Amino acid sequence: MTVKLLLVLVAAAAAAAAIAANVLLLGGAAAGNEPIVRLSPRAHLPAAPQGTVRPTTGHPHDEGADD
Repeated sequence: MTVKLLLVLVAAAAAAAAIAANVLLLGGAAAGNEPIVRLSPRAHLPAAPQGTVRPTTGHPHDEGADD
């Protein structure tokens, strides 16, 4: 009985330490003012090449090539 209790306590301590480390690291990363922290939906993509034909209806038939 005491061995099982000891194993449970060790596992709980390890889980608590992992959670505390994640919170500490994420809190430090979020406090920075680096561009990687400030995410935004902007994307500056080049225009499609001349002659590109885009589908107007339905899903493209690419058989999941980009999945």
